[in-house]
Amino acid sequence: MRDMNRSLAIALGLFTATMVSGCGSGTSVPPPPPPPPISVSVSPTSASIPVNATQQFTATLQNDPSNKGVTWALMQEGASCSAQCGTLSAPSSASGTPITYTAPAAVPPDPNVAIIATPVADTTAAVGSAITITVGTVKLVPAQLSFGTVQIGHSSSPQATMLTNTGNTTLSITSITITGTEHGDFSQTKTCGTSVAAGNSCTITVTFKPTASGPRSANLSISDNSTGSPQQVRLSGKGSRNPTASVKAALAISQTVAVPSPTGSSRVGTRVMDLVDSSRDDPFLADGSKRELLLRFWYPASLTEACQPAQYTSPKIWRYFSQLVEIPLPEIRTNSCLNASIADGVHPVVVFTPGYTATFTDYTFIFEDLASRGYVVGSVAHTYETTAVEFPDGRFAKSVLGSHLGKTLRGDVPALRFAMSVRLSDLEFVVNELELLNARSDSPFAGRLDMSAVALAGHSMGGLAALLGVERDPRFTAGIIIDGDVPDALVSQTQTPVLILAAGREAWSDDESRLWANLRGPRLAVNLRGAEHLTPSDAVWLAKDAIATGAMGPEKTVAAVRNYIAAFLDANLRGKPWDPLLIGPSSDFPDADVTTQNELLRSEP
Repeated sequence: MRDMNRSLAIALGLFTATMVSGCGSGTSVPPPPPPPPISVSVSPTSASIPVNATQQFTATLQNDPSNKGVTWALMQEGASCSAQCGTLSAPSSASGTPITYTAPAAVPPDPNVAIIATPVADTTAAVGSAITITVGTVKLVPAQLSFGTVQIGHSSSPQATMLTNTGNTTLSITSITITGTEHGDFSQTKTCGTSVAAGNSCTITVTFKPTASGPRSANLSISDNSTGSPQQVRLSGKGSRNPTASVKAALAISQTVAVPSPTGSSRVGTRVMDLVDSSRDDPFLADGSKRELLLRFWYPASLTEACQPAQYTSPKIWRYFSQLVEIPLPEIRTNSCLNASIADGVHPVVVFTPGYTATFTDYTFIFEDLASRGYVVGSVAHTYETTAVEFPDGRFAKSVLGSHLGKTLRGDVPALRFAMSVRLSDLEFVVNELELLNARSDSPFAGRLDMSAVALAGHSMGGLAALLGVERDPRFTAGIIIDGDVPDALVSQTQTPVLILAAGREAWSDDESRLWANLRGPRLAVNLRGAEHLTPSDAVWLAKDAIATGAMGPEKTVAAVRNYIAAFLDANLRGKPWDPLLIGPSSDFPDADVTTQNELLRSEP
């Protein structure tokens, strides 16, 4: 899913920001937002290519109005390696126009090569694909299949790799099997018979059905009469447990549940804003409607009058969730005051993007705690992907992709890629709006947002969106990946501070290790041993004891999630001294395995 792009951002003077709090139009002129960034994707995303063989690669650009296209380069460890690692048919190309890579006559000392496409109009937006140079005559495109997160016992959408015989004689195939300790989680079908004629191709299709939670991996292994046999395609995915039955049982015994009390010194305010991107048609709709989002804020409050307790979410939304899970849901008490004034001072900002089809209140225990510590949190409801949104005028927008709460959920690759591309555009729009809200004299946040200290955080798919967002938009000055999916190949390195907060890793994946190596700024990895994918969400306290938390238990796990996130943000947005949590293991949280700045991300966390 790493080849996902963003659409046009909001244009100067064409925005609408209708706030639930009743903020009217002002007369001040906001500063113009930055131009929409250029993004590029490269296809295929990986390939195993024999010596002297060729493969076409295509770069597709978004937001390149002058059609300047891309330049191409072959690189290893950040340095050019042409021609010892191959050659390209052209040094540049227009968007959508393929170029041809030719492998060298011999395998170089390092057979791994990155083919990089760099937009001419923005050299910071480079993206690439991973090439492995091999001996023999078997070409495999792609050479890595990544299936993302799949519920245990459920099957993923199938993915395919194409095997091509690049030689002049027939390739005889002895076997095509899946190997590795977790091979049983993957199955394959194929059009390949016992032989492939010279210059011909066949397809091998793989499906992932996890048998356990956490990262799962194996290899597709092809044995044949070519030099270098067996050739291999790396397979990876993540299994997630379905706790539906135990969660329902836990929720059914409670009529009222309270969000865990925040730990900071400030009272917490919350408000919802309805934002319309007048420059962008909603990609989920075909009627030309403009993209409309709800953004819910939590922030340190200055209470000049009695606190009006805020609802967890609207009654209509809560009733709909009850219908989806087929049980009455308990009433939830929050610690937030609706539409309270923001406290004096300038506050760092955290933009949050939730899990796939999740809602913007699903992590309230984190948001209220950060607000009590002085942060402004803006959580995004990605309309028509999030399970449901109720707009201030009563309009009710359900997800068109299904819901993690219900029985129908689209998990195919096209749906996930589409949802991610929309998210990235949404996040860019949100940052533009934050700048405008900070500048407008009639805004409830006028002059209160420190736009030089903005973190982007997310869970699950939102974790991947956070990673891509901090890579592409320099206005995000820190990133937090909460049990997120990680691309199978990362080319760009980043100096941006990044926290990886994982749940229940038995071993860090190869993809996570590669990501760690490309984080050249402040970095921290924390694995909550014995936890599961839902643990860093409100499920951990809503359905207490039904969600895995390891030996620490729910209360201490809530504290661990809050404290590690806050310590990381304090150090990297506020410039505070590094908390002891950031520099090694803590006796307070014995089930939190910590990998610090100068350590390797080991296969056993």
